[in-house]
Amino acid sequence: MAPIEILFGVLVFVFALIGLARGFLRELGVTLVLMFLLYFLTRFEPILTTGLARAVSIGEGVVTMRSEDEVKAWIYLFIIIGSTFVAYEGETLAFGGQPLRGAQAFIMGLLTGTLNGYLVAGTIWFYLDRFGYPIRFFGFRPTELSPVAQGMIRFLPITFLGGPVLLGQSLLLYLTGLLFLARVIR
Repeated sequence: MAPIEILFGVLVFVFALIGLARGFLRELGVTLVLMFLLYFLTRFEPILTTGLARAVSIGEGVVTMRSEDEVKAWIYLFIIIGSTFVAYEGETLAFGGQPLRGAQAFIMGLLTGTLNGYLVAGTIWFYLDRFGYPIRFFGFRPTELSPVAQGMIRFLPITFLGGPVLLGQSLLLYLTGLLFLARVIR
Protein backbone atom coordinates (compact mmCIF):
# COMPACT_ATOMS: atom_id res chain seq x y z
CA MET A 1 0.00 0.00 0.00
CA ALA A 2 1.17 3.54 -0.72
CA PRO A 3 2.13 5.82 2.16
CA ILE A 4 -0.82 7.58 3.77
CA GLU A 5 0.36 11.03 2.67
CA ILE A 6 0.21 9.86 -0.97
CA LEU A 7 -3.34 8.58 -0.50
CA PHE A 8 -4.23 11.87 1.19
CA GLY A 9 -2.80 13.83 -1.76
CA VAL A 10 -4.64 11.69 -4.32
CA LEU A 11 -7.95 12.18 -2.52
CA VAL A 12 -7.41 15.94 -2.33
CA PHE A 13 -6.56 15.98 -6.05
CA VAL A 14 -9.73 14.03 -6.92
CA PHE A 15 -11.85 16.48 -4.91
CA ALA A 16 -10.09 19.37 -6.67
CA LEU A 17 -11.16 17.90 -10.02
CA ILE A 18 -14.70 17.52 -8.73
CA GLY A 19 -14.59 21.18 -7.67
CA LEU A 20 -13.56 22.16 -11.20
CA ALA A 21 -16.48 20.24 -12.69
CA ARG A 22 -19.14 21.44 -10.24
CA GLY A 23 -18.14 25.06 -9.84
CA PHE A 24 -17.34 26.92 -6.68
CA LEU A 25 -20.90 28.02 -5.82
CA ARG A 26 -22.02 24.40 -5.46
CA GLU A 27 -18.77 23.43 -3.74
CA LEU A 28 -19.27 26.11 -1.09
CA GLY A 29 -22.49 24.36 -0.08
CA VAL A 30 -20.53 21.16 0.45
CA THR A 31 -17.91 23.11 2.40
CA LEU A 32 -20.65 24.40 4.71
CA VAL A 33 -21.90 20.86 5.38
CA LEU A 34 -18.37 19.55 5.98
CA MET A 35 -17.48 22.41 8.35
CA PHE A 36 -20.66 21.78 10.32
CA LEU A 37 -19.82 18.07 10.45
CA LEU A 38 -16.33 18.81 11.76
CA TYR A 39 -17.71 21.17 14.38
CA PHE A 40 -20.26 18.54 15.41
CA LEU A 41 -17.56 15.86 15.67
CA THR A 42 -15.25 18.05 17.75
CA ARG A 43 -18.05 19.19 20.02
CA PHE A 44 -19.71 15.82 20.61
CA GLU A 45 -16.80 13.40 20.19
CA PRO A 46 -16.58 12.57 23.92
CA ILE A 47 -20.27 11.69 23.99
CA LEU A 48 -20.03 9.68 20.75
CA THR A 49 -16.95 7.81 21.94
CA THR A 50 -18.55 6.94 25.28
CA GLY A 51 -21.71 5.75 23.55
CA LEU A 52 -19.71 3.70 21.07
CA ALA A 53 -17.72 2.10 23.89
CA ARG A 54 -20.95 1.06 25.59
CA ALA A 55 -22.41 -0.29 22.35
CA VAL A 56 -19.27 -2.28 21.66
CA SER A 57 -19.24 -3.75 25.16
CA ILE A 58 -22.90 -4.78 24.81
CA GLY A 59 -22.33 -6.38 21.42
CA GLU A 60 -18.99 -7.93 22.33
CA GLY A 61 -20.07 -11.44 21.43
CA VAL A 62 -21.72 -10.32 18.19
CA VAL A 63 -18.98 -8.09 16.79
CA THR A 64 -16.09 -10.05 15.33
CA MET A 65 -13.74 -7.10 14.87
CA ARG A 66 -10.33 -7.20 16.49
CA SER A 67 -10.75 -4.26 18.83
CA GLU A 68 -12.98 -1.53 20.13
CA ASP A 69 -10.82 1.02 18.31
CA GLU A 70 -11.51 -0.71 15.00
CA VAL A 71 -15.26 -0.46 15.54
CA LYS A 72 -14.96 3.21 16.46
CA ALA A 73 -12.78 3.93 13.43
CA TRP A 74 -15.28 2.24 11.07
CA ILE A 75 -18.19 4.18 12.58
CA TYR A 76 -16.40 7.52 12.27
CA LEU A 77 -15.41 6.66 8.69
CA PHE A 78 -19.04 5.80 7.95
CA ILE A 79 -20.19 9.15 9.41
CA ILE A 80 -17.63 11.13 7.39
CA ILE A 81 -18.12 9.30 4.10
CA GLY A 82 -21.91 9.21 4.51
CA SER A 83 -22.10 12.94 5.23
CA THR A 84 -19.86 13.70 2.27
CA PHE A 85 -22.00 11.54 -0.02
CA VAL A 86 -25.19 13.26 1.15
CA ALA A 87 -23.58 16.71 0.71
CA TYR A 88 -22.60 15.93 -2.89
CA GLU A 89 -25.60 13.88 -3.97
CA GLY A 90 -28.89 15.29 -5.18
CA GLU A 91 -30.06 18.83 -4.48
CA THR A 92 -27.18 20.57 -2.76
CA LEU A 93 -26.81 23.77 -0.77
CA ALA A 94 -25.54 25.77 -3.72
CA PHE A 95 -24.75 29.38 -2.95
CA GLY A 96 -26.59 31.99 -4.98
CA GLY A 97 -24.99 34.35 -7.42
CA GLN A 98 -23.74 34.46 -10.96
CA PRO A 99 -21.38 31.66 -11.98
CA LEU A 100 -17.90 32.88 -12.74
CA ARG A 101 -16.33 32.53 -16.16
CA GLY A 102 -12.87 31.78 -17.46
CA ALA A 103 -9.84 31.74 -15.20
CA GLN A 104 -11.79 32.88 -12.14
CA ALA A 105 -14.14 29.90 -12.41
CA PHE A 106 -11.18 27.57 -12.85
CA ILE A 107 -9.26 28.92 -9.86
CA MET A 108 -12.24 29.18 -7.49
CA GLY A 109 -13.53 25.71 -8.42
CA LEU A 110 -10.07 24.27 -7.92
CA LEU A 111 -9.62 26.00 -4.55
CA THR A 112 -13.00 25.03 -3.10
CA GLY A 113 -12.65 21.46 -4.35
CA THR A 114 -9.17 21.27 -2.81
CA LEU A 115 -10.52 22.64 0.48
CA ASN A 116 -13.29 20.02 0.51
CA GLY A 117 -10.74 17.30 -0.26
CA TYR A 118 -8.58 18.52 2.60
CA LEU A 119 -11.56 18.46 4.97
CA VAL A 120 -12.71 14.96 3.98
CA ALA A 121 -9.36 13.20 3.55
CA GLY A 122 -7.83 15.00 6.52
CA THR A 123 -10.69 14.05 8.81
CA ILE A 124 -10.50 10.41 7.75
CA TRP A 125 -6.75 10.45 8.37
CA PHE A 126 -7.31 12.14 11.76
CA TYR A 127 -9.61 9.37 12.98
CA LEU A 128 -7.39 6.63 11.60
CA ASP A 129 -4.50 8.18 13.52
CA ARG A 130 -6.61 8.80 16.63
CA PHE A 131 -7.46 5.11 16.92
CA GLY A 132 -3.98 3.84 16.00
CA TYR A 133 -4.70 2.82 12.37
CA PRO A 134 -6.76 -0.21 13.48
CA ILE A 135 -8.22 -0.95 10.04
CA ARG A 136 -5.59 -3.24 8.55
CA PHE A 137 -7.48 -3.26 5.24
CA PHE A 138 -5.78 0.02 4.33
CA GLY A 139 -2.33 -1.32 5.21
CA PHE A 140 -1.21 1.62 7.35
CA ARG A 141 0.77 1.11 10.55
CA PRO A 142 1.57 3.91 13.01
CA THR A 143 5.18 2.68 13.32
CA GLU A 144 5.72 2.94 9.56
CA LEU A 145 4.71 6.59 9.11
CA SER A 146 7.28 8.71 7.32
CA PRO A 147 8.58 11.91 8.93
CA VAL A 148 6.53 13.87 6.37
CA ALA A 149 3.32 12.09 7.44
CA GLN A 150 4.13 12.58 11.12
CA GLY A 151 4.59 16.31 10.49
CA MET A 152 1.36 16.56 8.48
CA ILE A 153 -0.74 15.16 11.33
CA ARG A 154 -0.53 18.52 13.14
CA PHE A 155 -2.23 20.18 10.16
CA LEU A 156 -5.20 17.84 9.77
CA PRO A 157 -8.54 19.71 9.88
CA ILE A 158 -9.75 18.77 13.35
CA THR A 159 -6.32 19.32 14.92
CA PHE A 160 -5.66 22.53 13.00
CA LEU A 161 -9.13 24.12 13.11
CA GLY A 162 -10.67 22.44 16.15
CA GLY A 163 -8.71 24.09 18.95
CA PRO A 164 -10.17 26.95 20.98
CA VAL A 165 -9.49 30.37 19.48
CA LEU A 166 -11.83 33.00 20.89
CA LEU A 167 -14.17 32.74 23.89
CA GLY A 168 -13.30 29.07 24.25
CA GLN A 169 -14.81 28.20 20.88
CA SER A 170 -13.05 26.55 17.96
CA LEU A 171 -12.26 28.18 14.65
CA LEU A 172 -14.66 25.65 13.09
CA LEU A 173 -17.61 27.34 14.80
CA TYR A 174 -16.67 30.77 13.47
CA LEU A 175 -15.94 29.53 9.94
CA THR A 176 -19.21 27.57 9.85
CA GLY A 177 -21.08 30.65 11.07
CA LEU A 178 -19.48 32.82 8.39
CA LEU A 179 -20.34 30.34 5.64
CA PHE A 180 -23.90 30.07 6.94
CA LEU A 181 -24.28 33.85 7.01
CA ALA A 182 -22.88 34.12 3.49
CA ARG A 183 -25.40 31.50 2.34
CA VAL A 184 -28.36 33.26 4.01
CA ILE A 185 -27.45 36.81 3.03
CA ARG A 186 -26.98 36.01 -0.67
